[in-house]
Amino acid sequence: MPELYLRLLNRILTPVLLLLALYLLFRGHNLPGGGFIAGLMAAAAFQLQILSRGHRSVRSTVGPYLHSGIGLGLAVAICAGFVGLLEGTFFKGIWFSLHLPFLGDLKLGTPVIFDLGVFLVVASVTTSYLLGLSRVSDTASLRLDETVSRIRYDSAGSNPAEASVEPGPRAES
Repeated sequence: MPELYLRLLNRILTPVLLLLALYLLFRGHNLPGGGFIAGLMAAAAFQLQILSRGHRSVRSTVGPYLHSGIGLGLAVAICAGFVGLLEGTFFKGIWFSLHLPFLGDLKLGTPVIFDLGVFLVVASVTTSYLLGLSRVSDTASLRLDETVSRIRYDSAGSNPAEASVEPGPRAES
């Protein structure tokens, strides 16, 4: 059962981390940042979810979309490269401007679209990896608990100080 403070931090920090990831994603074509670091920031938000809610909960909500996120990210990044062929060369930057009410003009281009593809790939692969690590960690702790309970059961009736945690032959004096 996750601790109360961890669940509270999860509620506060997950939206902050995801907003920071979006900020890094959209500023990356002009300044340091971009799809890779934004994807790692989003994966850090998912890791916080794994730690506070458990890997089974995160796997049931996000897990079904991870493999398709990898494929979609690769497709978006490749398509961003092929759009440059319209101007004559592969990966040529093509820029266009969108007018959004209350926000003004938003400049978008193929580098931003490429960063979006990298973001999807990195966030999906890293979250999948973290979920796999959580599953292995959970399995290892269950095996350790079974071993400790079996040793306690085997040593019942004997002196608890003589019970060994590590199974194996005892050295005789």
